[in-house]
Amino acid sequence: MDNQTDAMTQQNDVTEDRIPDLMKIGQIPTSYGQTLTTDVIDPVTFSQKRVRFTLQRVAGFLHSNSKITLGVTPKTTTRAFYPLNIGVSSLIKSAQLLVGNKQICSIEDYGHYHAYQSLFVSNENNREREQYLSQRCINHQPYYEDRAPGAGHFDPADDTPNSASRYGLGLGRNSAHDGAGALPMQLLPFQVHDSTNPSTVAEAPVYSVYLSDLFPFLKTNQLPAFMIDEEIHIDITFQDTLSSLAGASNSIRMCCAEGQTLAVEYDITESQVKLVYDSISYDGAIMAQYAAQNPKLVFQYEDYRLAKRTGDETEFSNLTFAVGGNGRLVSKLFFGLQPNSNLISDSMLNGYVAACPSDNDEKLTTNLLYNDRYLFSVDRSNDAMLFQTTAHAEGGIPMISRDEYYNPGSAAPGSGGGANIKSGITNSKFEGHEQRLVLNGLGGRFRWTAFRLNRGERVNNKGIDLIYKTTVPGGTNYTLRVWLELLKVATIENGQMSCYFA
Repeated sequence: MDNQTDAMTQQNDVTEDRIPDLMKIGQIPTSYGQTLTTDVIDPVTFSQKRVRFTLQRVAGFLHSNSKITLGVTPKTTTRAFYPLNIGVSSLIKSAQLLVGNKQICSIEDYGHYHAYQSLFVSNENNREREQYLSQRCINHQPYYEDRAPGAGHFDPADDTPNSASRYGLGLGRNSAHDGAGALPMQLLPFQVHDSTNPSTVAEAPVYSVYLSDLFPFLKTNQLPAFMIDEEIHIDITFQDTLSSLAGASNSIRMCCAEGQTLAVEYDITESQVKLVYDSISYDGAIMAQYAAQNPKLVFQYEDYRLAKRTGDETEFSNLTFAVGGNGRLVSKLFFGLQPNSNLISDSMLNGYVAACPSDNDEKLTTNLLYNDRYLFSVDRSNDAMLFQTTAHAEGGIPMISRDEYYNPGSAAPGSGGGANIKSGITNSKFEGHEQRLVLNGLGGRFRWTAFRLNRGERVNNKGIDLIYKTTVPGGTNYTLRVWLELLKVATIENGQMSCYFA
């Protein structure tokens, strides 16, 4: 009996070789008692321009799925909702994570950055989780040609009611469609902002954003807050309320049903802005042993830097754009072109898009020049090849359709033209917007492109040049946004955290 007890005691001893890397996200190979604690933290400062959360030294690891909740106060009876591809992230302009006075991670133009990252969220996740968590709704389902309410039973001699030759957005409920788009799909009632009466104002939805979406290094690392003596700050700058870049004053925080305009300033509701802070703790002996065996923690992560260029359509017909990266290790870059004409609230996506070329006769021709060599020996212009290049760079397939990535019809994307008769996207309306349209719909609005720099070299002092040649409609200005993925190294030693570029 004594021998058995001694064996069990020896097995349960916390030894150095039995302590896994608790910072890495994933399964821990040994059984440990784990405690998850959730705290709801109010901001230390708040205004309609920015907000700051401060974490003083707390026990455990900062869980990557901690969230910041956000909501706005309805101000008009117009049916308002967040852009369907990024949801509540349209309220955020930039985000910074600071430890003490040191900036660990930052993202500029977060809404557009998030539009690219959202390409890789699966349709199932969007429908079953994201439309409730953040109001991202880009999930696809078949749309039947003629299935109006009360149309009668199925006639074996006529299979039209069961014909679904086109697709559109789906929220998990059946659509009624009469073939002419007269019976539109709408958002679920709880997703709409409406100030018709005090009850609808009080029921305005509140959504959240993961910290791992705001700060990408948290996707692979959990911050050991218990080993940091400095205060941890989360600074968020809110998106501007209105923009007149499309020619009239429009909300760029919200979208609205077709035929209406949101020219009012939607205020962020202070009482709904919270940090839902999750911390993970283990047995005290394990935490003490982990800190003892890791007096200096060193880990690598990715941070992003933005370069952008604005001009009319001639600016991008033959552009060589110096995007930076001088002296850095750059692992990837991605970019998209946003037309000012898309900055309208009377749309499904507002300005958080990436426009494709004018029509099927035009191509985007692109390449990278760095360290005196081109990334590709021949400039790439084939649409399927660029799609595959993006999938290879990210390590995952963009969860969008062909007609959302590349609109092959005669209506010019970005021109505000009519319906694209060649599109596989349905002409049925979603919140009054014909889904296949190219200005206020989905057609050709997801043309993001990514390149992975595959030579493993540090970029020289000349930096990276992006070769960008395309044809887009005139009559509006455009902004080309390019994000560089830079490798950084962070260290935690003696309770102090610092970081530097690799």
